[in-house]
Amino acid sequence: MKLGILGGMGPAATCDLYRKITENTQATKDQEHIHVVIDSNAQIPDRTAYICGTGEDPRIEMIRSAIRLEMMGADYIVMPCNTAHYFYDDIKVYCKVPVLHMIRETAAFLKKNYPDDTEYLLLATEGTYTSGIYKNAFMEYGLDIIEPEQDDKKVVMNWIYNVKSGNFNISASEVKELINRYAKNKEMNIILGCTELPLMAEKVGAPEKYIDPELVLAKRCVEIFKGKE
Repeated sequence: MKLGILGGMGPAATCDLYRKITENTQATKDQEHIHVVIDSNAQIPDRTAYICGTGEDPRIEMIRSAIRLEMMGADYIVMPCNTAHYFYDDIKVYCKVPVLHMIRETAAFLKKNYPDDTEYLLLATEGTYTSGIYKNAFMEYGLDIIEPEQDDKKVVMNWIYNVKSGNFNISASEVKELINRYAKNKEMNIILGCTELPLMAEKVGAPEKYIDPELVLAKRCVEIFKGKE
């Protein structure tokens, strides 16, 4: 099966998904890896800006990318951008092939593998918070999303845009301090609900324990490729 990645949101996150798919594929030679086609369309307008009422509609470019992937023979499509899933239904209606929903895949994964955990602190873009896509998807699985206070949401948003510009001058202590305001020195389940945040975590070494939806999606792609679905 040929996988299509609707990328460019942002380019580094697109590369990161491809890397995770490759690293999680058990292969002894090139031919045992997934055939992947990528449309890294960095011209897709900012999703958060549109959702918050200050930017251009990204759906036209997203639909164009999805159609291009189908024309390149993609049998299924994924989007390595959490906020983009606000537009999932608008994109899916133009697709003849399945489009995986990263956030629902994450909720299903957590429900299956961590049945005793029901609360998750979400670090994400303002667009993701405003859209409610995590709260709605997790509610379907009986899971609760905890959101930071407004000032802390702006801090997380600054981290994300710093990573997009290649700026990783964020300290591990700064991240841990924000998380502890909600964990209150107890173990807290953290979802890095923006594909730039795992890149940040790898660079600065924080938080120590987190859920990476992009990694969940990568493993799901491998499962489909291996015929487990």
